[in-house]
This record gives sequence, C-alpha cells and structure tokens, in this order.
Amino acid sequence: MADLRVCIASAGAISILLGACFRIVERHRRIYREPVVSVIIPAHNALPWIHQALESVLQQRGIDKSDIEVSIYNDLSSDATEAAIKDWIPKLRASGISVVTSGSSKDQSSSLHPLGDGGARNKAVRQSRGRYLCFLDADDIMMPNRISCQLKLAKKHQRAIIGSGFTRYPKGSTEHYTKWANSLSPSQLYLHQYREITIIQPTWFLHRSVYDNVGGYPELRGLNDMEFFHRHLDQKGELLRIDKPLVVYRYTNNSLSWKSSRRDLLRSRIRYFQRRVISQWKTFSVWGAGRDGKNFFIELSKENRLKISMFVDIDAKKIERGFHSLGYNIPVRHWTEVKPPVVICVAWGRTGGDLERNIKSLGLVEGKDYWHFS
Repeated sequence: MADLRVCIASAGAISILLGACFRIVERHRRIYREPVVSVIIPAHNALPWIHQALESVLQQRGIDKSDIEVSIYNDLSSDATEAAIKDWIPKLRASGISVVTSGSSKDQSSSLHPLGDGGARNKAVRQSRGRYLCFLDADDIMMPNRISCQLKLAKKHQRAIIGSGFTRYPKGSTEHYTKWANSLSPSQLYLHQYREITIIQPTWFLHRSVYDNVGGYPELRGLNDMEFFHRHLDQKGELLRIDKPLVVYRYTNNSLSWKSSRRDLLRSRIRYFQRRVISQWKTFSVWGAGRDGKNFFIELSKENRLKISMFVDIDAKKIERGFHSLGYNIPVRHWTEVKPPVVICVAWGRTGGDLERNIKSLGLVEGKDYWHFS
C-alpha cells in the first residue's frame, strides 16, 4: 500500500511537471512563432490617440491572437508616447499578441529629426515578421473584424493592395473626399488613379511581397503614399477594396497627408500620367481652361504641351479669350466640340452633376476617350 501511495504521488508530481513544461513550451511557441499578420504602426507624438489604436488591435475577432504581431516605431516623439507604448506591451502579450518596438523619444538636446511617415513605416515593417502587413496609423481605429476580413481576401490576391471603406472622424471632415473615396467602383479604383490615391493608405492591407516588390516607402515628405501606390501599379499590382468601413480615419491638424504640397502631388501624378497614358497619344484635348487646366498644362513636358489641340470649356469668356500660357496660344472651344482623347481638368462631383451629364451625353468611354485628372 505504501508503494502504491508513492507511485501515485510520483505520478502526480510528474503530471504537474509535464503541465508546467507544456505551458512553458506553449508560451515560447507563441512568442517565437512567425505571426500571420503584422500591424504596422508608426508613432510620432501619438499620446492622445494611441491607446484607442492599440485597444482596437486587442479587440480583433475572427483570428487567433497569436497570429497577430504589433510592430511600432516611435519616431522621436516629444510627448509621452513611449511610456504609453510600454504600458500596452504586457496587455497585448497577455492576450497572445506579440509585440516588437523600436525608436525612441526625442532628447531635447538632440539635433535629430523624425523620419516622417514613410521612414517610420519602413522601420516598423523591417522589424516585423508577419506574412501580411496591416497598416494602422497611431491616430486611427480598426473595426473588430478588420484583420479577419482583409486577410481572407488577401490570401486569394497576394499581388493586391487591399483597402476598405472608412468612417471619417470628426464626422463631416473632408466630406467631399470621403464621399468620393468610399463610392468608387472596382473599375474606378484604376480609372481614377490620376486624380488621387483611390485606396486610402490608412486602410491598406497587403502581402509582404507587395511591399518588397515596390521597395518600401521612398521616404519623400508628403509623397510616400502616392509614390508607393503608383510604383505598385508599375509592378502590375492589383487594387481591391472591401466596401464596408473597417477603419475610423481621424482628421488631425498634424496629419502629414494633409500638409503635402499640392504642387508636389500634382507633379507626381503627372509624371506617371505622361509616361503611361499621354505617351500613347499623338494629340489630345484638355477639358477645363481654368486653374486646374492651367496647372496641368504648366507641369507637362514641352513635348506633351505641343500635343494639345484644344482646351474646351463652358465659360463663354474663356472661349472668346483663348488659352495663353508660357508663350503658347491654344484655342478654347465649347465642350460640345471636344475631340478625344481628353483629359478632364474639372473637379469630379463639384458641378452639381453637370460635368458628368455632359460627358455622358457625348458617349465618351472612360479610360479610352477620357481620363479624370482633377
């Protein structure tokens, strides 16, 4: 009987030991396993918002938390962003989410400057391990099903930037842009590419190979998203969007995307438009002899300015006056006389529907007879 009790006690001790070993192995497996998705968060003076951003990661559903990694780069914040990140690390890890961080706060005596959005994203991507990248700005919020929804689509389209609909906060900020971006059809994601980035960067989700093929963000102030977007298209990459809103996109005065130089953005768009589209044309027309049409004309190469046969407009005074700039004199005709192909330099959705109705009345085909540029 004594021997039996010893055997039972020994078996119990072995069971406890094996249980402890299993828990240690499982903990290490979770820590060191390759995550499926890395959430990429660049952070600069993000204290007012980063708690909500990280809480939205913690609340993700439809995916095992151990399949998620959070990669944060603190881009020389001068507030308490670093302390906030440190507070969140144990909370995230306790749920099974792995965390990797780098960067630092700004030393008042330091002459270093923040890398900016592109450089900070590159740092966060390069230290991450996930096969898929989910971009989240530190001032935005993800819906609980964002990762699971976009991951499902990205697995089927590994050459695509996967976006989503979004909700703007505060409500009503950049209302025209929000309406345009959320209403684009699958074909318009491509057809409107020279107006603006058709899939907003805060909703991007992609396979790591997409990032690698582009070569990362170019680290050009204010142009990172646009350059990445067009370089992706140069690689014959896909554009896809889940229509339902999966991100709360916050408008703040510190947002770099809203401080970008309009002229620099225009030059970037025109560079790709000239190479991909205008280079295929012998002549073309420009719809809109106003400010947008003039700015478009000024940024064209000399060779492509000479290809313009006419401007067209609805304004009788502009038609009578003609178009004169940089020593060029080009006739302005009534819009009903337009000769395709034509570049539309009148803002989409800003004419009460008149522009869209006029184009439709001419039977023009978008992407063949005309391209929207403004």
